[in-house]
Amino acid sequence: MQMLNNDRGSLLMISYALIFILLAFGAAAVILVVNDSKSVEWQKRTAQAFYVAEAGIERAMYDLKQDFINDPSQPSFSDGAINSYAIGPNTTGFYPIPYSNNSLNGGSYTVTLKNITGVSDAVWVRSTGGIGNTTQTIEVYPKLVRLSVWDNAIFAGRGASGRMINGNVNIAGSVHILGSNLSSWDYAVDLGGTADIVKNNYGGLDPALAARVPALPTTNFNGETVSTLNAKLRVKHGKVGLSGAAGAGEADAAGNAVKETVDEVHVTDGFGGNKGSSQVYSDNGWSNTYDLGNSVPFPSLSDPHAGYPTYQQYLRANALVINDAAELAELANLTPNSNFNYSGANGAVSMDGNGNLAISGIVYIEGGDLNFNKAGSKKTITYAGTGALLTTGSAQINVNLVTSGNNSFPTNILGLMTPNNITMNEANIDVMGLFYAENTVTVQKQTDIMGTIVGNYFDMGTNVPAIFQVPETVNHLPPGMIGADAEWMLEIVSWQKL
Repeated sequence: MQMLNNDRGSLLMISYALIFILLAFGAAAVILVVNDSKSVEWQKRTAQAFYVAEAGIERAMYDLKQDFINDPSQPSFSDGAINSYAIGPNTTGFYPIPYSNNSLNGGSYTVTLKNITGVSDAVWVRSTGGIGNTTQTIEVYPKLVRLSVWDNAIFAGRGASGRMINGNVNIAGSVHILGSNLSSWDYAVDLGGTADIVKNNYGGLDPALAARVPALPTTNFNGETVSTLNAKLRVKHGKVGLSGAAGAGEADAAGNAVKETVDEVHVTDGFGGNKGSSQVYSDNGWSNTYDLGNSVPFPSLSDPHAGYPTYQQYLRANALVINDAAELAELANLTPNSNFNYSGANGAVSMDGNGNLAISGIVYIEGGDLNFNKAGSKKTITYAGTGALLTTGSAQINVNLVTSGNNSFPTNILGLMTPNNITMNEANIDVMGLFYAENTVTVQKQTDIMGTIVGNYFDMGTNVPAIFQVPETVNHLPPGMIGADAEWMLEIVSWQKL
């Protein structure tokens, strides 16, 4: 009997323990549910605050974009006004954009800006979004980018089944290829040997040529101050073929004064050749697709312009027109010994018999070719002035065609345009200027080009020609140069959540 009483007491204690455990589990479950609910609510508010902060960034980007749309000739984020807001500049701290109506979805945002010393085309933007007592902050660094065909070493238009750029070429500066008629398996560029496309520095440039152009801008890269061409590779349609030692950019080498890697690569159809993407050295990798949509079309002389049916007709109406037979014959065989002076209200071109050419305004050569040729051992023509030449025929440059004196280009700059072809087929010549051919640009031999070439098709031969972009040319375009009406966009260089 006593044992039975003891069992009852034990069972009672076990029951109490089980009830306590169940209550504890229940309380823990309630706490977990409450905490999960709080966590979900916090995550929800955090996400909402983040989206509100993004809305502030988008509003600021709109105002920054409108600021340079309203002043396209000299856009600046450090002139004391941002799209009618009289604010800044300040390089030591962030200052607010005085937005009213900054509420969104039960929250609000504040946006602040900070300028960079000596930089007018970029600014730090910081946006903080808040929902209740929850905040999220985003910081971006947008930079103005001018979408000009002349802000490249090479700009290519249409394509066909085959190659736009052939050969063992050295291209220093940006390359932008539309490849309008190319399929995804066609090659827009096919390079081999030791060819380099989109080098970001002036390595290998003749010091005599380097002395004629402004020093490259510098940037801080991997803790070093280095000179840079801010080079980018963009190919809208078609592959980029890299074989042998050919590369896009170069591997970073510490301890020197130049930037080897390219800033950006945007190639929709990717890389081919026997090396493919393995020899692409870019700050943003190699797999990014073309990023500019239809913002940058190929400029055609057949496009309407300024009320004229075609750009070519616009040029003719605003140029010195040369169509006299004797004058056309002179221009079809220009040599260092040529001596003439053709001038009018809209343009002028002359040579003094000693290899010196002067150019100003717009000169329209109607019904003939424009050829620069040697005279015996003389094969250098130096030029001064700022002007554009259009020939309705084709053009050949078979001499050194350079500016005289140090830092003389692009203060002095010659632009050459044709609806047909431009050919450079003399060995070991230096050519400075801007060159547009609606059809084909051919560079057959060891020619160093300082400036930019624009054309639908390119043939770079097999003898290692070189093209060196001069970034300042886009700020010194000759009058009447096709493609001078550049578009602008804001590019976000960096983005982070603080």
